[in-house]
Amino acid sequence: PPPPPPPPPFFFQAQAAIRDAQESRGLGDVYKRQHRGLPNVYIENSLEGLNKAFTFCEYVETDVRLTKDNSLLLFHDPHINEYLIEELTVSEIESLLPGVSVEQIVLESRDQIKGKVNFEIKTEGTSPGVIDILFQKVSSISQNEDIISSFNWEALLSFKEIITSKYGIIMNNEDDLFEAKALSNHDDQLLFMVEKGLINSRNFDLPKDKTSAWTVNDENEFKRLMEMGLFGIITDIPDTMQLYLSLIHI
Repeated sequence: PPPPPPPPPFFFQAQAAIRDAQESRGLGDVYKRQHRGLPNVYIENSLEGLNKAFTFCEYVETDVRLTKDNSLLLFHDPHINEYLIEELTVSEIESLLPGVSVEQIVLESRDQIKGKVNFEIKTEGTSPGVIDILFQKVSSISQNEDIISSFNWEALLSFKEIITSKYGIIMNNEDDLFEAKALSNHDDQLLFMVEKGLINSRNFDLPKDKTSAWTVNDENEFKRLMEMGLFGIITDIPDTMQLYLSLIHI
């Protein structure tokens, strides 16, 4: 008999994904995404870590915030020490992060990231006017195959007309599944980034080919979700999962 086809690829956080050939595997396109760019090896969300993650993944996911001087900062939390990022300039941030090269976490050009990106726009601790500028700036630099996502569904959906890339909403609450399903009935382009536990809920009824699960670091769970034919799987350890895939046949 012919040898089995290769296992499907994965996705990001700095999300990373490897595309599977639908016609050969029958599982749909699955992406492995790297979460925040190999955070166990490099500074979280750093440009170096994001670009290294493409060794294992097709997408990387990174958090994005806006500084006082309108720079895009790749940073998860709304504060540095006790200061809101939106109230700090890049120079002030540099002084608050000794030992960190601020050039590694400030995105000046989309060309600094050498592959497909899921930009997670972070809006907690951010004023409405800054949120608007942040969405506009990220939308202006994103490429067609990139993804813009956010927990802030209202803001994301209000800007979808100017977003030329893919876009998606993030959820970690079971009640979100019902509203997300209603949205999916009216927007066939909308992607869903779903906390992995919700995939097992009896209320989960989102289109699997539009759904990514986060954050998956267990090999058995990873394999099970791959077999479901999800759009993407988000992991902190794409290097480990890539090795695991080379040892199994789906």
